[in-house]
Amino acid sequence: MKDSRGWIDKRAPKHLSTKVLSGALYIHNSKDVQEKVKRTNQVLNKIGKELTAYALALLALPEMMDMMRESSYYKEFVDKIHTQTIH
Repeated sequence: MKDSRGWIDKRAPKHLSTKVLSGALYIHNSKDVQEKVKRTNQVLNKIGKELTAYALALLALPEMMDMMRESSYYKEFVDKIHTQTIH
């Protein structure tokens, strides 16, 4: 596809726009914390507060999912669902 960015941005929600995904990848591929901070500021200046917040949320999502899976609430929920669906 010639202009996949435009195609994606027309169809995707704002938090999954190419600007957000590119910003998240740019920050993620930093070699150290100092470079991550520098790149985060660059992304902030380029795409603004709202889209940068989405990019940072994408970067935090895997850790948040791990924390959620370790919670007693989630484990109880999974056990409950498991017992209700397995006969």
